[in-house]
Formats: sequence, structure tokens, C-alpha cells
Amino acid sequence: MEITQKKKTRLYRDIVAQIRQLIQEGSLAPGDQLLPERQLAEKLNVSRSALREALTALDSMGLIDITPGGGACIKKVGIESMVEPLAAIMLKEKESVFELLETRQILEVEIARLAAVRASKTDLYQIREAAMEMKNDILNARDAGESDVNFHLSIAKASQNTILYNVMQMISGLMREGYGPSRKDLLRGSMEEQEYWSDHNFLILEAIENQDPEQAAKLVKDHLEKAQADLRHYLMK
Repeated sequence: MEITQKKKTRLYRDIVAQIRQLIQEGSLAPGDQLLPERQLAEKLNVSRSALREALTALDSMGLIDITPGGGACIKKVGIESMVEPLAAIMLKEKESVFELLETRQILEVEIARLAAVRASKTDLYQIREAAMEMKNDILNARDAGESDVNFHLSIAKASQNTILYNVMQMISGLMREGYGPSRKDLLRGSMEEQEYWSDHNFLILEAIENQDPEQAAKLVKDHLEKAQADLRHYLMK
């Protein structure tokens, strides 16, 4: 682990900034153990009190884990670590479900535009496979929740934007945790209603295949506006 010294007097936030940079660069990876406090302070040429303050700040940011007697290591941050606390809030505040759907609509409309321009042949194959999987789930009276999520995630992946894809993964996790049962009931509606969702998926796929970003965006917008309206009707019964 290489941490360079600076000539100027180091404050705790300088230490925080340098360790964060090493994490971003990949020089420090999840699970890596930091040097013991005394050795790290000597290497950085800082006081142990300044180092402790920096480590406390990094811990509060969720970047490291500090174990009494075990030192500090770089924390592995997964999507689930962000999903669980947000899902807990959603379960308490019904209106936050609609805020989630609103956020999802804002993102997915633009994601559809990008996918229509950027999707590779492999992406198109995966989107079609996900659409077929959902159709088969509906025809065989299986829960179509996961296949529906896979369809939307495959479009996000086709945007070729890893940040958008990761955000959509988090939103999908929130959907499962926050209103999974309600969503399942909606997807288990009448056969006509279920076929609407499946058929609409193929229309979205067609627009992406035709490299028509505006049509893809419009179809996704219509799709999610109906989902919002149906869910509001269901929850307000």
C-alpha cells in the first residue's frame, strides 16, 4: 500500500482525501487491511489523534470497517447496503413508493433513448430473451416479477452506462423490498392486463431495435405512467 507524504502540515481531511483517492484508483481494494494505527501514522507523518479522526470520518462515510483490536479495512459496499435502509423508510411512508416510481420514470425514459442508440446485437438478444421470459411466465401462470425486472435491467445495460445500470439495480432492489407484494398482485391481474404488460415490452424492444430513441422513450414513459396509476389505485383501495 503506497501512501505518499506531503510537505505541508496534514489535517485529518487530507488523510481522508488521500485514502479515498487510493480507493477510487483501485490501489486499495475491498477487504484490504490498513496498516496498524501506529505504523500508518508514522508512514503518513501525522499524529495518531489526526489519524483516528480521519479513520472515524472514513468509517462514517461507509468506506472502511473498524474492528476493536482488529484494525481498519476497506469496506465492501454492495447495492444491498443502500437498499435496506431506504426500503425501511418506504415501508413506513406509502407516498415514497410513488416517489420511487417517479424517479424510475425519469431515469428509464432517458435510458431507453440511450439504449436505442447504443444497444449492441448482444444487448438486443438479452432484451428479447427477457421479454420472452416474462411472456412465458404469464402464459404458464408463474410469477413474472423477476422476469419483468430483468427486462428493464437489460435495457439499462444496453445504455452502455454502468452508473445508470447500477442505479437501476438499486431501484429494482427497492421495488422488491418496498412494494414487492403489491407489485406481484398487479402482475397477477386479469389475463388481458398481463398480456398488456408483455405486449408493451415487445413494442419497447421493437423501438430499440429500430434505433428510434423518441419512440422508445415514449413507450417506456407510457408503460411506467400506467404502472403508477395502477399501483395508486391498488394501494388506495
